[in-house]
Amino acid sequence: MKKGIQIRGQKHMRENISKNSQTSKPFFLRSESASSTVVGAVLLLAIIVSVFSVVRIGYIPEWKNDAEYSHMNDVWEDMADLKSKIDLMTIALASEPDSPDTEITMSVPFHMGGGDLPLIGTIKSSGTLSVNKNECEINIVTDSDGNWNKTITCGAVSYTSQNRYYVDQNFIYEGGALVLSQGERSSMMLYPSIRFSRTPANEYNVSLHVVEIDKNVYAPADIISSNTGCSLRLTGKEFEPLYDSEKDSSGNIDSFTLTVNTSYPDAWHLYLQETIADAGITDYTTLTQNENNVSLTFPSGSGGKDLNRLYVSKTIVKVEPGIGI
Repeated sequence: MKKGIQIRGQKHMRENISKNSQTSKPFFLRSESASSTVVGAVLLLAIIVSVFSVVRIGYIPEWKNDAEYSHMNDVWEDMADLKSKIDLMTIALASEPDSPDTEITMSVPFHMGGGDLPLIGTIKSSGTLSVNKNECEINIVTDSDGNWNKTITCGAVSYTSQNRYYVDQNFIYEGGALVLSQGERSSMMLYPSIRFSRTPANEYNVSLHVVEIDKNVYAPADIISSNTGCSLRLTGKEFEPLYDSEKDSSGNIDSFTLTVNTSYPDAWHLYLQETIADAGITDYTTLTQNENNVSLTFPSGSGGKDLNRLYVSKTIVKVEPGIGI
């Protein structure tokens, strides 16, 4: 009897174990499926993070560099537009020399900041626009009986970039020239109005025209720093003839010396060197550079290159910066 009870008890236990095994098997199957889903999600997230890191480290700086380079091109066009409009004012004012009250007004928009990228790099670079911060003086002296001497305080309009990726650049408009300064180097991008023309008698007529940014507007210099936009209001006030050797009652002019005092002597020296080389008069001209002074004397010595006529003039322009394009 006891043996029958024991057999039935063992059978019952085996049935319970078998039932428990059957009921627990689906649980382990579900657990393995959930683990696979979590591992897949983690791997996918790791891939996304890796791709984003590669893009951020390897590609975004290059994209931002290209975007800031494009912005520098926009600023270059703004500065070129500034020079172009002042040149147009000069022509218009010179055509009406008997109308001293005539004023011409124009505006130039400026892109102060740029280099932003939608979604991935929305921070803009900024820039500083200054009026009469840079000093520039041009002095002309004639070697004649009257020894005419004139110093023009040119003033300047300058833009200084504050880039995050692309190399910083400075654009300076002074004396009628547009100069690009990058690091310790400077070069003249657009030239002032200095002309040498040969006459049939193997002599030269020289024309010097200087643009003066009105010094009576701001003291000290007016400066705007922004990453949005601003504009410059230009007012052409006066075209003034300063000297004409043909009308000089003191006698014939023998030579003249042009001296430019500037923060960018390399640009002016190279420009004057190329100008006199193009005119074919390098052997009869003295061109020197001493720190911030660049000096040109023509003619220097003998050799048949004589000065027939010297004409000097200037345009006075008032420049006012304002917010908004």
